[in-house]
Amino acid sequence: MTQSLRRWSHSVVALAFAAVALPGCSSSHSQQSNGSNTARVERAPTKLTARLADPINIDLKWDDNAKGESGYFVEYSPHADGQFVLIEVVPPNTTRYRHPHLLPETRFVFRVRPFFGEVSNVAEVTTGKEGPQQLAPEESTTNAPPPSGVVTSLRSASTSSSAAPTDVTAVLVPPAGVKLDWKDHAKDEDGFLLEIKPEWSPEFVPSSYIAPGTTSMVSYGFPFETRFAFRIRAFFYGEPSNLAEQTTGKDPAMGGGSWIKMDPSAKP
Repeated sequence: MTQSLRRWSHSVVALAFAAVALPGCSSSHSQQSNGSNTARVERAPTKLTARLADPINIDLKWDDNAKGESGYFVEYSPHADGQFVLIEVVPPNTTRYRHPHLLPETRFVFRVRPFFGEVSNVAEVTTGKEGPQQLAPEESTTNAPPPSGVVTSLRSASTSSSAAPTDVTAVLVPPAGVKLDWKDHAKDEDGFLLEIKPEWSPEFVPSSYIAPGTTSMVSYGFPFETRFAFRIRAFFYGEPSNLAEQTTGKDPAMGGGSWIKMDPSAKP
């Protein structure tokens, strides 16, 4: 199972993380983990604060206490009920994030947590000319042990490198779909991140959350006649930060009068 975290614009890859729930949630750019080259310190972020930059934009700030992290998940509780969803993935060593364009006069509760993991090799595809989209053949995506029999812990610093996904292949599903396959060598990942680098970008960007144990996925809707590089990151969650909350102000577009919330399910 995959959950898409991206949408395409004309010139950049924009992330659409809102309302994507990740397992373990009570769910920018990502860089390759240093793995064995850097001592990993799995300390939770601390001193998370949420402050109004203006009535409908909230600025988050926290202390980065981890080392060797692959990045941070920024999460919020839409109903302030302890259930969190992912809104953004930010790079390692990040300590700030702005949650923009929010509902006015609404309470938001946030937390931040690091994630750790290793990336696969890179596979590339160039999409075709515009035309009717074909469908990839249906097949099982259930994970099976790699032929080599190497299945190890992603969470141990001594074995994390060998737990990285391998043998990633990318096959075009004409004209603008891609089928990815890989080998999963981790026995304890919390999931995978699909990371994509379009030809116009210097960096890989997280695009989709993929359930643990998966070894295949298909994605459609890429821009035509464009080259893309793909890689898969196996990851596990670090401990979350403290909670921080903030309530947005009145909608500035409504002027000085009072703003009345509308029930989206109500009929005119």
